Amino acid sequence: MKRRHALLGLAALVLSGCATQGGYTPAYLNGTVSLAGGPLERAGSMVRVTLLDVSHSDAPPRVLAEQYLEQPPAFPAGFSLCYDRHAIQADGRYVVEARVFVDGELRLASREPRRVLDGSSATVEISAEPVAR
Repeated sequence: MKRRHALLGLAALVLSGCATQGGYTPAYLNGTVSLAGGPLERAGSMVRVTLLDVSHSDAPPRVLAEQYLEQPPAFPAGFSLCYDRHAIQADGRYVVEARVFVDGELRLASREPRRVLDGSSATVEISAEPVAR
Protein backbone atom coordinates (compact mmCIF):
# COMPACT_ATOMS: atom_id res chain seq x y z
CA MET A 1 0.00 0.00 0.00
CA LYS A 2 2.87 2.37 0.82
CA ARG A 3 4.42 1.66 -2.57
CA ARG A 4 1.16 2.57 -4.32
CA HIS A 5 0.95 5.90 -2.45
CA ALA A 6 4.59 6.61 -3.26
CA LEU A 7 3.99 5.93 -6.96
CA LEU A 8 0.89 8.15 -6.98
CA GLY A 9 2.86 10.91 -5.28
CA LEU A 10 5.68 10.59 -7.80
CA ALA A 11 3.22 10.68 -10.70
CA ALA A 12 1.58 13.83 -9.29
CA LEU A 13 4.99 15.47 -8.89
CA VAL A 14 6.01 14.64 -12.47
CA LEU A 15 2.71 15.90 -13.89
CA SER A 16 2.85 19.12 -11.89
CA GLY A 17 6.39 19.68 -13.17
CA CYS A 18 5.17 19.34 -16.76
CA ALA A 19 2.36 21.82 -16.17
CA THR A 20 4.69 24.44 -14.71
CA GLN A 21 7.16 24.12 -17.57
CA GLY A 22 4.72 25.04 -20.34
CA GLY A 23 3.17 21.62 -20.94
CA TYR A 24 0.35 20.92 -23.35
CA THR A 25 -1.90 23.94 -23.99
CA PRO A 26 -4.89 23.08 -26.18
CA ALA A 27 -5.90 25.32 -29.07
CA TYR A 28 -8.59 24.71 -31.67
CA LEU A 29 -8.81 25.18 -35.42
CA ASN A 30 -12.40 25.00 -36.67
CA GLY A 31 -13.77 24.75 -40.16
CA THR A 32 -15.85 22.93 -42.72
CA VAL A 33 -15.28 20.46 -45.52
CA SER A 34 -17.51 20.86 -48.57
CA LEU A 35 -17.79 18.58 -51.57
CA ALA A 36 -17.05 19.66 -55.12
CA GLY A 37 -18.58 17.33 -57.65
CA GLY A 38 -22.04 16.58 -56.38
CA PRO A 39 -23.61 14.57 -53.59
CA LEU A 40 -21.93 11.65 -51.88
CA GLU A 41 -23.54 8.55 -50.45
CA ARG A 42 -23.42 9.02 -46.69
CA ALA A 43 -23.47 5.34 -45.74
CA GLY A 44 -19.91 4.12 -45.34
CA SER A 45 -18.43 7.61 -45.68
CA MET A 46 -15.64 8.99 -43.53
CA VAL A 47 -13.83 12.34 -43.65
CA ARG A 48 -10.27 12.69 -42.35
CA VAL A 49 -9.05 16.23 -41.63
CA THR A 50 -5.38 16.71 -40.76
CA LEU A 51 -3.33 19.66 -39.48
CA LEU A 52 0.25 19.37 -40.72
CA ASP A 53 3.50 21.18 -39.97
CA VAL A 54 5.21 21.67 -43.36
CA SER A 55 7.86 24.09 -42.11
CA HIS A 56 10.81 21.97 -43.21
CA SER A 57 10.94 21.22 -46.94
CA ASP A 58 13.65 18.59 -46.38
CA ALA A 59 11.48 16.57 -43.99
CA PRO A 60 8.07 14.90 -44.27
CA PRO A 61 5.11 16.85 -42.88
CA ARG A 62 4.49 16.35 -39.17
CA VAL A 63 0.92 15.60 -38.06
CA LEU A 64 -0.15 18.01 -35.30
CA ALA A 65 -3.84 17.06 -35.15
CA GLU A 66 -6.27 14.78 -36.92
CA GLN A 67 -10.01 14.25 -36.77
CA TYR A 68 -12.21 11.55 -38.30
CA LEU A 69 -15.84 12.32 -39.10
CA GLU A 70 -17.75 9.08 -39.63
CA GLN A 71 -20.88 9.37 -41.77
CA PRO A 72 -21.25 13.14 -41.39
CA PRO A 73 -24.96 14.06 -41.33
CA ALA A 74 -24.54 16.72 -44.03
CA PHE A 75 -22.03 18.68 -46.08
CA PRO A 76 -20.40 21.02 -45.51
CA ALA A 77 -19.25 18.96 -42.54
CA GLY A 78 -17.85 20.81 -39.54
CA PHE A 79 -14.59 19.89 -37.85
CA SER A 80 -12.59 21.04 -34.84
CA LEU A 81 -8.92 20.14 -34.62
CA CYS A 82 -7.35 20.28 -31.16
CA TYR A 83 -3.59 20.89 -31.24
CA ASP A 84 -0.86 21.92 -28.81
CA ARG A 85 -0.40 25.70 -28.96
CA HIS A 86 3.27 25.23 -27.97
CA ALA A 87 3.91 23.23 -31.18
CA ILE A 88 3.21 26.33 -33.30
CA GLN A 89 6.17 28.56 -34.15
CA ALA A 90 5.83 32.13 -35.46
CA ASP A 91 7.95 31.34 -38.52
CA GLY A 92 6.36 27.91 -39.16
CA ARG A 93 4.16 26.83 -42.07
CA TYR A 94 0.98 24.91 -41.31
CA VAL A 95 -1.66 23.43 -43.59
CA VAL A 96 -4.93 21.55 -43.32
CA GLU A 97 -5.98 18.88 -45.77
CA ALA A 98 -9.10 16.76 -46.06
CA ARG A 99 -9.73 13.33 -47.54
CA VAL A 100 -13.13 11.70 -48.02
CA PHE A 101 -13.42 7.91 -48.08
CA VAL A 102 -16.40 5.74 -48.97
CA ASP A 103 -16.20 2.13 -47.81
CA GLY A 104 -12.46 2.62 -47.23
CA GLU A 105 -11.77 3.90 -50.75
CA LEU A 106 -10.45 7.44 -51.27
CA ARG A 107 -13.07 9.33 -53.29
CA LEU A 108 -12.37 13.03 -52.71
CA ALA A 109 -9.46 15.11 -51.43
CA SER A 110 -8.45 18.71 -51.07
CA ARG A 111 -6.36 19.55 -54.15
CA GLU A 112 -4.14 22.08 -52.42
CA PRO A 113 -3.45 21.94 -48.70
CA ARG A 114 -5.01 25.04 -47.10
CA ARG A 115 -2.50 27.27 -45.30
CA VAL A 116 -3.56 28.07 -41.73
CA LEU A 117 -2.34 29.61 -38.47
CA ASP A 118 -0.69 32.47 -40.36
CA GLY A 119 -2.80 35.27 -38.91
CA SER A 120 -5.65 34.79 -41.39
CA SER A 121 -9.15 33.69 -40.46
CA ALA A 122 -9.54 31.30 -37.55
CA THR A 123 -12.22 29.38 -39.48
CA VAL A 124 -11.11 27.23 -42.42
CA GLU A 125 -13.18 26.19 -45.43
CA ILE A 126 -11.86 23.23 -47.42
CA SER A 127 -13.27 21.90 -50.67
CA ALA A 128 -12.76 18.21 -51.42
CA GLU A 129 -12.69 17.30 -55.10
CA PRO A 130 -13.02 13.90 -56.80
CA VAL A 131 -9.77 11.97 -57.20
CA ALA A 132 -8.89 9.98 -60.30
CA ARG A 133 -9.54 6.26 -59.93
